[in-house]
Amino acid sequence: MEADAATSAHDAVSENNDSGNDSGNEIGVEMNPATTSSSSEVHPKLGKKALRRQKREQLWISVKERKKRKKEEAKASRPPVVEAPLDMSEAAVLMRKERSIMKRESFLMRVNEGASIVIDCGFDNAMTSREMKSLSQQVMFSYGANKRSESPASVFLTSLRGELESNMRNIAGFSTWLGFTATAQSYMDVFHKDRLVYLTADSPNVITDLDVNKVYIIGGIVDRNRLKGATYEKAQQQGIATAKLPLDQVLEMGQSTRVLTVNHVFQILVNYMTVRDWTQATLSALPGRKGAQAKS
Repeated sequence: MEADAATSAHDAVSENNDSGNDSGNEIGVEMNPATTSSSSEVHPKLGKKALRRQKREQLWISVKERKKRKKEEAKASRPPVVEAPLDMSEAAVLMRKERSIMKRESFLMRVNEGASIVIDCGFDNAMTSREMKSLSQQVMFSYGANKRSESPASVFLTSLRGELESNMRNIAGFSTWLGFTATAQSYMDVFHKDRLVYLTADSPNVITDLDVNKVYIIGGIVDRNRLKGATYEKAQQQGIATAKLPLDQVLEMGQSTRVLTVNHVFQILVNYMTVRDWTQATLSALPGRKGAQAKS
């Protein structure tokens, strides 16, 4: 009996060892194929295209590394840039403030000596949201032109309200624009009627000069084809003078449209106040796509 038991135990151990060896071989194959690979394993051969691609990649890496080294060497060879510290002494700060104040006062003095221009924002009820957004951008361009001009105008945005006013208020710094006054009032409530001149292409009167005692009104309309004649009709109803720019007298417009944006009309006016020449003032204000040329 003891011998039989010993024999059975020996057989069981042998079976366990055989199972363990089989299991170990399986795990070794899955976890570490390299340990079971023979020296005669065959690697796949690269094709011509793959070899060319591999060479290009190696060349690109080499060029990239060479450029990086050259850039680092050039940077290392440059002398260090030493920025002059900003003089923050009390005297220097005071001097900068005084210069800023003098520049501001000089600009406002030129504004007071220049022409008066109104941008009539009273057509907002007839305009789409997209058109009002476009108009607000044109007003912003007009501000930039006025700020750069040697002869800036005193500018008034009248009948500014609702969505258009909201668009303008959303422009950074709008409330501090020098030379610009925004009001919900009509120009009829701000100025005496005898001073007003509405600039409209439908007027039979051609303007020849700008009078600093007059107030020139630009209609705040984006799509003038849709609201054709609206500015002239409005001026007629209000009993105020009208005039049009001398485009036909000084320019050859060809097939180009004579409809100008608010900022183009504004630019022409401030240009004229500087050069006192309608041809030069107009040509320098119109974009090249208009194809305008001076009349010979």
